[in-house]
Amino acid sequence: MNIRDNLDKITWSFLNRGIYLVWGLFNLVIIAYTAPTDYGLYFLITQVVTFLSSVSDSFSLQGIIQFSNKNDDRPKINSIALGLQSVFLLIIPLLLIVFRYQFAEMINEDSFVQISYFLPVITLFFIPRTFAYKILARDLNYKTSFFIDIVNFGSMVLILAWYIFSNENLSFDNLLHSYLISAILSGTMSIIILFKSAKFDLKGKFKLSQYLNFTVPWTVHSVFSASIKYLDVLVISLALNTEDSLLIIAYYGSAKTLFKVFEQMSDGVSSLVYPSAMKHIEDKRKVQSIMTKSTSFVLLINVVIFLVLELGVAELMILNILPVKFHYTLDYFRIMLIASLFIPFASLSMILTALNKIKKVVIISILASVSALFTIFIFSKTESLHLVSMGIVVYYAIIGLLSLYFVKKYIGFPLLDLFRALPDTLNFYKSLKKSK
Repeated sequence: MNIRDNLDKITWSFLNRGIYLVWGLFNLVIIAYTAPTDYGLYFLITQVVTFLSSVSDSFSLQGIIQFSNKNDDRPKINSIALGLQSVFLLIIPLLLIVFRYQFAEMINEDSFVQISYFLPVITLFFIPRTFAYKILARDLNYKTSFFIDIVNFGSMVLILAWYIFSNENLSFDNLLHSYLISAILSGTMSIIILFKSAKFDLKGKFKLSQYLNFTVPWTVHSVFSASIKYLDVLVISLALNTEDSLLIIAYYGSAKTLFKVFEQMSDGVSSLVYPSAMKHIEDKRKVQSIMTKSTSFVLLINVVIFLVLELGVAELMILNILPVKFHYTLDYFRIMLIASLFIPFASLSMILTALNKIKKVVIISILASVSALFTIFIFSKTESLHLVSMGIVVYYAIIGLLSLYFVKKYIGFPLLDLFRALPDTLNFYKSLKKSK
């Protein structure tokens, strides 16, 4: 993937991820105006919803990109994907309503009984938004995705800013209302976009079994990989099962919000690399070039940010921006930072997916997730509760190192190419100077 030829797509992709960065920074404002227990409950609920969305993405939508080279079958593939997604994202929340009392008891939070009624409405509008994201990613149309995210996060910022100016604090209800309204607005916008950019039809040779043969194993992978990203707070809640669990989740969740900068940057790169790798899958040299270049750039950026934060900026930022009640976040965040050094290699699992090594991806994911959740559970039982952040480190270390091993085995990964970002950046700068 030549940087200069794809500069427009790359720019919009990173502008898109920049929205997540700004939203992450605004979360610091949210934290400052919210009681820790309210923020802990909000973080727990949104993580459950995001987990459902992530698993649904793998089960119903990932095939849109995996089979993107079948242009004639796209309308039928779109229909299959939308049907599967709609069933999944409506049935699971309804089941949570049916078993709301049992779930509320499990997490030691009675208010979940009332909260559960909001879930089907939220996921209903998640359907068009996440579907639109995947269609736009297939076409590398990150410009339109950018504007969907502007509506989604922009509406939340405006609503919460109004609550802050009106009440001088934020309650759990305020946070939930903003989350619901933003889902409705961005979902409605996505429906309008889909009318213009996606076609649906049930005619064609492509079979549902072909789709499921890919998505079912990929879903197994997603359930485990998403569990460490989104259900880790549930493990903490179950392990502690005390009134203090929401307080610990608030500290841990605040640290994860800051850490999302690294994850979003990695996701932005993956959203470019995976479709590009699929287009050149027959040319292993081309795939290798795309892979090493992206990994090197992300690694360089992460190392620089890691050093800057560990050398005092993280402490300066958290202790001076967050209120005193959230200062314990620093202990959780500094441990998570170690994981940022493994994230560039974790993205290589997308290359294994493009090579159709799904079983390997699933095995790696299961091993990493089970190890990470076990780590979180064990440290939740100790007095050093901030060490639950080691679960994130364990997860990315296992995913990253094993993905690197198998990618190196199948198509090669010259370790010296980890440093290619330096000369590539210099050459790109020189080419820009010559073109002026």
